[in-house]
This record gives sequence, structure tokens and C-alpha cells, in this order.
Amino acid sequence: MLSTARHRCVITALIGLATLWLAAVPTPASAVQTLRLHGSNTIGEALAPGWIAAWMTSRGCTGVTREVLLPGQLLFTGTGDCDFAVDLQTHGSSTGLADLFDGKADLAMASRPVNDREHARGLDTGLGDLRHPTQELVVALDGVAVIVHPDNPLRELRVAQVRQLFSGEVRDWSGVGGRAGAVRVFARDDASGTFDTFRTLVLGERRLRGDAVRLESTHELAEAVANDPLAIGFAGFADIGATRALAISDAGVAMSPEGFRIAVEDYALSRRLFLYRAQETTPLAEDFEAFVTSAEGQAVAERHGFVSQDVRAYADSLRRDAPASYRALVGDAQRLSLNFRFAPGRVDTKAARDVQRLAEFMARPENQGRRLVLLGFADPNEVAPILAQMLSNDRVDAIVDRLSASGIAVSRARGMGGAAPLAADSGEAGRQRNRRVEVWIQPPPAS
Repeated sequence: MLSTARHRCVITALIGLATLWLAAVPTPASAVQTLRLHGSNTIGEALAPGWIAAWMTSRGCTGVTREVLLPGQLLFTGTGDCDFAVDLQTHGSSTGLADLFDGKADLAMASRPVNDREHARGLDTGLGDLRHPTQELVVALDGVAVIVHPDNPLRELRVAQVRQLFSGEVRDWSGVGGRAGAVRVFARDDASGTFDTFRTLVLGERRLRGDAVRLESTHELAEAVANDPLAIGFAGFADIGATRALAISDAGVAMSPEGFRIAVEDYALSRRLFLYRAQETTPLAEDFEAFVTSAEGQAVAERHGFVSQDVRAYADSLRRDAPASYRALVGDAQRLSLNFRFAPGRVDTKAARDVQRLAEFMARPENQGRRLVLLGFADPNEVAPILAQMLSNDRVDAIVDRLSASGIAVSRARGMGGAAPLAADSGEAGRQRNRRVEVWIQPPPAS
């Protein structure tokens, strides 16, 4: 047995070693406030670090540094007037929402909207209504690009053909008009919001083919497709790398994942990027939310290849397949980079915020005297044609009322019924794309 004196020496030494070990382990939660930002790899891989660095700097932090704690987990700290840290974890949209429910995250990053089960869980657990404008925040826009090797001769596909390739119904490129060769499919993992979006917008009831190569990283997926002439995959608009994105058609003309078509959500695989929060959250979380939706935060999103929500006017923005009645209404107008869309029975959370964005745009000196034209649309499959006309009128009137309440005058508002659909009859997601109000701006009347 050890003598008492020797025993004390051993204990003292062990305590000293333990103290040194604890000092070396980062413990931000006990030392400073920590914002816990968990979820989507699409947002978290590059955009969230860009937001975090700019936000921390705006709050007085200098020397902002990032430390890799584990794969997919970063700790951001700063010097100067910096009394907080940021814990960023990027393992997929579903993991971020799970951490929000479990109290392990302050904000959940998601590259797809909450589903019915998650919405119900939020209500049941007291987290709140995750479809309310104060808890569901659209932070940028993106498009899921269908990507191939640069040498692939195909330039466009229909959504139905993409579904056939990824489900395995078609396994040779010649089956969709391409050069003969066995199709090799690359896809994101099940925790990915990008995969959830792709499953909703493309696969529907079909399953991904069993031999698809599944990857957690968007960057790795794009690299794999860029190195394989027979490959096909999908990635966010900002992450196509050295691959080539195909133009995609659903109803009407094929469109490429370009900034304007994503901004107005006409591109068939457009999507929104979200932050979700509990009804009661921290001041740090609220401040970060305000930053990412500010002009500075949206500029960061653009620098990282995503599409901002700033309102802009685009010339030559009419669809090639637009009917004559549509062309007559907007012939001398420019289209604005927003759409008002509708959840069942109401405008959605982005539309509620877009009213304020449009008010700020119209208040700019250069827009004085310019006139707004609003065109409402219904899904052609939801009701009979005569009722579709009435429904599109109701939708455009609802937006006119909201704009009028904010002091925005509308020169002309017209329902277009089920004309110019964006999506074929592909379930609720497609029908919601067709239920919209477009916003156009005309020059001042000639004096």
C-alpha cells in the first residue's frame, strides 16, 4: 500500500493533470454566451460560416477564428469586444430540427420546409407554430441543379425523365435521348434537406434506385459527378462546381437554374432556405436572424452563390410560351424578383415579409411614378376553368389589399386563371408553385 504522504502526492499530481486537461478543453457555454446553429449542410458548408464571420464582426468581434471540433462541427470565437461564441453543426436539415426540438440548438438551418410531422411536434411540445412568420424565416433562395459531366451531350430533361433516371426505371442514357452508356446515380444522404427537396419535387412516390452512391457532402457529390462521364447527381445552385447543370422543364419551357428564375421561383426545382426557431428564443438568435435578412446578410448570400431576396427589376423576363393575353398586360413592363405564393387558405410566410420588401423598393427615388401590375394564377387542376378564373382573381385581390394597407398603390390587377402553369399535376408541391401572384412594374405614364 502507498504511504499517506506518497498517496497525497499522487492525488495532488492527478488533480494537477486534470486541471491542465480541463483548461485545454473548449468550454464556451460556461465562459460566454453561445449561439447554437445546427442543421443543413447546404447552408452550413460555406454560407453559414460567411454569415457568422460578418455578423460577429458587426457586433464588435475582431480576430474571428474557427476551430474544427469534430467533422461537421465548428466553434467560432473572437477577440476584442466579443463576449459570445457560435457552435455550428452541419449534419443535415433533419438533424438541426431534431436538435431544436431537444433544446440542443437555438436555430435550425433547413434547406426544405418543415413537414407535417415536425409541425405537429412543435405544436405538441410547446415549441410553437413552425409555420408562423416569426418562427419560419426564409433566409435565401436556391435551386436544386440536376448535374452531369461537362462532356454529356444532353442539355435539358423533363422532370419525369429525371425521375426515371434516379428511380432506375431508365438505366441507360440512350433511354432519355443521350449517348449510350449505363447511368451512374449520385445522391445526398437521407438527413439532407437537399435530398428531401429532391424527393418531394422529383421522385414523388418513387424510390431512389438502390445502387445510388449516397454522400453527406454536396462538394464531394459535385466532385464525383465532374469526374465521371456517365454520372448524374443533384446539388444546390451554388455548389455545381465543375459539373454542368441541365435545363429542366415541368410544365412549359425548360429553364436553367439561373438567378432570376430562382428568385421568382419559376425554375422547376427552386427552393427556399430556412432558419427555424422556438417561439421563445435568445437575444443572440434574434440578432443573428435580423442580420441574415438585412441588406448586408443578403449580400453575403450572393457572394456565396445563392440568390438574395432583394427586390430587383428584370427586363426581357417574359416566358417564351406566355399566351397572348399575358403578353398584352405586361408588354412594356419589367418583372420584379419576387412572387407572392399561397399556403392552403393563406399567403405563406415569405409573402408576408415580401410586402415590406416591396414597400421599401417602391419608396426608392428612382421608382417614383412607376406603376405596379399584379397577375394572379390558379392551379389548372384544382378547380374547373371558370372557378380557376375566380380563384386567381381572389388571390390577386388578397395581395392588393395587403399592399394597400402598406401604402402601396397597384395600377392594374388581373386574374389569369390556370394560364401559364409552372408545374404539371405533381401533387401539392406542384400545385403550390402554380398558385401565385406575379409582380411587374411599368414605366411612368407618358406626360
